[in-house]
Amino acid sequence: MLEAIERKLDEIQDNIALGDWEVDEHGVRRERTIYKKGKPVDSYTEIASPIPVLPTAILENIDTHTEKLQLSFFKHNKWKSIIVDRSVAANRSSIIKLADQGLEVNSENAATLVKYISEVVADSLFCLPHKPAKSVMGWVDGEFMPYTDQVVFDGDDQFKHLYKAITQKGTLKEWVDFVRPLRQSLDLRLCMAASFASPLIELIGENPFVFHLWGGTGSGKTVGLMVAMSIWGDPAMGKLTRTMNMTTNSMLSTAAFLCNLPFAGDELQTVKSRWTNYDNLIMCITEGVDRGRMSYDKVNEMRSWKCSFIFSGEEPCIKAASGGGAKNRVIEVECKDKVVENGNLVANFVRTHYGCAGHPFIEQVKKEAVTEIYKSFFTQIISSTDTTDKQAGAMALILTGDTIASRLFWPGESSLTVADIRDYICSANEVDIAERAYQFVLDSIAENNVNFSSDARQVWGAISDGYAYINKSVLCRIMDNVGFDFDAVKSKWAERGYLEKHPNGRFVHYRSVNGAQAYYVKLALKPTENIEQFP
Repeated sequence: MLEAIERKLDEIQDNIALGDWEVDEHGVRRERTIYKKGKPVDSYTEIASPIPVLPTAILENIDTHTEKLQLSFFKHNKWKSIIVDRSVAANRSSIIKLADQGLEVNSENAATLVKYISEVVADSLFCLPHKPAKSVMGWVDGEFMPYTDQVVFDGDDQFKHLYKAITQKGTLKEWVDFVRPLRQSLDLRLCMAASFASPLIELIGENPFVFHLWGGTGSGKTVGLMVAMSIWGDPAMGKLTRTMNMTTNSMLSTAAFLCNLPFAGDELQTVKSRWTNYDNLIMCITEGVDRGRMSYDKVNEMRSWKCSFIFSGEEPCIKAASGGGAKNRVIEVECKDKVVENGNLVANFVRTHYGCAGHPFIEQVKKEAVTEIYKSFFTQIISSTDTTDKQAGAMALILTGDTIASRLFWPGESSLTVADIRDYICSANEVDIAERAYQFVLDSIAENNVNFSSDARQVWGAISDGYAYINKSVLCRIMDNVGFDFDAVKSKWAERGYLEKHPNGRFVHYRSVNGAQAYYVKLALKPTENIEQFP
């Protein structure tokens, strides 16, 4: 024990000024003399700690510029380091909380320990190591947390278990060889590519996106998520793979902590009770910024993230009436076949072999012309498919992640191409809410055609000369029932010729149908040429 303590003191002797304090196997203390009329009359020992304790570094957070203190102490025959707020180490009431982390402090020695720490830090300001720190994962000045020695992690206690999950177990070769045959499943390969794509979002300047695997139970979705997260660390449930049965604040806080690493959430349908619909969730997380919060005395730091969100669930998160903004930001894959065969075997393997691919992938990303690869895929997708920029951007990120990973870990195997993923991209019309709403109304008119006849019990309107005159109240009601809003799409309908305005510029016509006067919306029906007719 004495040897270990002396070795530590030798290591830091040039970085710390202990003054008259003594640190050895008996703890921290100093001899004090009592003077009376300028003459020593008595002496006593001032004890700061019964175990060796040393301030070993000052950490300054890169984002907030707040300082923390690294304290090292010797206990149970080994040195342990903890990172604490400087305000905690400077207050005799607050420092007692560090007893929970193993520091031997109580109400008797708290004041003396605070005095010792503050005096040593003050005397060592110009020699004590001053290290940059970050409380979230991801890119910082060309380096990537946690794969760097240049930046220290100083995150909150609530995320330390998540930080510890970003670690390695097993060997890279074992992981690469085991995963190789699993990549024959396109669903799993896309899921892994979405995970690899997450650190690229910040570099390319794109927005976060959602990759959603959905299908019936037993299709291997959860195991697919675990394989994708085994790239970065421990994919066990509750670690890098999370259940979506969490509060909104917990979800956004976790996303902010992961920052540039992917967020994996299992069983998406469990969030229904906390969100009005999936659209609200999708828009919230893909904005990449949490709403501001204010405590009683200050505005709290705004949390942000630039990562991919990989979800699994039993139903699609994009519905018929989902907004264009939400649909734009989601790549959705229905698991028609099993994502992985022999899920138990695969799950057991990735629980014991994980985290080996993350660091080499990041090092490879630094060498690659990432933006050029992304631009090439983006251009190909836009030119060969009828889709939107956001859909093309999300899928180009996924293809870029797969390309870099394939070159690095599975050389000789072909990377995914635009042809491989064309079926997973939404067309512009599928994204366009005005187009989807118009098609829904046409389908509703066809389904309820009897309500447009003169002898109908419930008259919706009339059909004449290629137009449907539909009661505005009826139209708004059937649209509202599935989440569409007439006022949100009426202008686009008019621009596209789907809706004919009244000569006075209004979107409704006041007219009589079967003797009933009301406001009707005049909608153009699609021409019947080249449409197969049924009796």
